[in-house]
Amino acid sequence: MSKEAEDFEFRDILRHLDRESAHFVIRRETHHTGRLVTVVQPHDLIRDSIDLPGLAHRFKQSLGTSGDVENGRIILHGDHRDQAKNELLKLGILADNIEVI
Repeated sequence: MSKEAEDFEFRDILRHLDRESAHFVIRRETHHTGRLVTVVQPHDLIRDSIDLPGLAHRFKQSLGTSGDVENGRIILHGDHRDQAKNELLKLGILADNIEVI
């Protein structure tokens, strides 16, 4: 993927958001269905600036898993905490702004 296409995709996913101010929490939970899931949750202050369905699609495609967006959070089936963090790093989110629990 070219750098230009990557930047365009990033702008689509994180519309008007400064990469340095983005903050995400990634944690493992047991979903109400009983399945083990990875939750990627943007900080409340930036949630409206993010195309969550677009970001969820990117995660699902790159991690080879299924999932959905529920209540302002991305739910990925399985334990993908490290891989999800790596995807956010590829998008230019600072490591200090990604909290993995």
